[in-house]
Amino acid sequence: MNKKLITFLTENNFTIESESAYSYVNEYQVSISQERTQNALYGGMSTIIQVFSHLEAEQLPSIQAFIKENKRTMHLIRYEVTELGVCIAVMNHFDTLMDTIQRITNYLNSQNTKNKEYCPITGEVLDEATKRKLYYNDFIVFLNEGSVELLNAQIEKAEQDFQNAPNNYLKGTLGAIVGGALGAIVWVVLGALAGVMSGWIAFLIAILAGLGYDKMKGKATNMKFVIAAIVTLCYVVISMLLVYILIVKSVMAENGLEGNPLTVLFELIELDDEIKSGFITDMILAVVFGAIGVFFSYFQMKKTLHKKQEKLK
Repeated sequence: MNKKLITFLTENNFTIESESAYSYVNEYQVSISQERTQNALYGGMSTIIQVFSHLEAEQLPSIQAFIKENKRTMHLIRYEVTELGVCIAVMNHFDTLMDTIQRITNYLNSQNTKNKEYCPITGEVLDEATKRKLYYNDFIVFLNEGSVELLNAQIEKAEQDFQNAPNNYLKGTLGAIVGGALGAIVWVVLGALAGVMSGWIAFLIAILAGLGYDKMKGKATNMKFVIAAIVTLCYVVISMLLVYILIVKSVMAENGLEGNPLTVLFELIELDDEIKSGFITDMILAVVFGAIGVFFSYFQMKKTLHKKQEKLK
């Protein structure tokens, strides 16, 4: 947790335990944690708030409409309304965060939703003598014993289903190649026309490769990142080579020369030390930018990779 969040939690009487914190606001369980994002302007961290409440199906539409309508004024970067309550994410708006939590809990109360007196999982009354404080999905929450058993059964089934699912690494690789090609086109166009190379374009290639992998149902293991990284680094090298070929082709056309631009390029590299040095430098820079793009894409892809959840104890 960053210092600003810790200060906010302390000032608002939240109990901090490890990387999470909890309290009661307007009689609702509220838990707060952080997750890494791509937004370096805010230290690369977003704050996640879960307001726990067992919501009935008929209550969901009005609550979703309220959050959507007030998303901008509450400075939300994303939100989710489920049977467990309302989960929101914000970027360091700690000056208005408590007001946002108050608004959400007040609205839940106005809709007669179940508060801290009830288990968020089953909706049954929480037994003060036997209720359990647990760390679930990065949040601290109080549950009945029966809910713990139910969640553990769900966790076990989800893990079994994932392990039994086909890997589809070949299909995922093909998807990554197609997806990464779209980003590579951007690299070639900008490189040939504007002389621009950027780690952000390499990041785009990596993200599109990851999306292509997912589109083809590749299994969400660490292999996804490995495949996307290899595809990205290959594409930045190939794209840089294509940029040089297009430049040579353009110069040849301007001077009325004929021939294979690839062959001419390699002849120039062999005969001209300055061109050779520039080519090698640009290739090294392409790999460096590719590595930077892969590095940043890792934090984005990490959210989509399968993470084995331990049973609640």
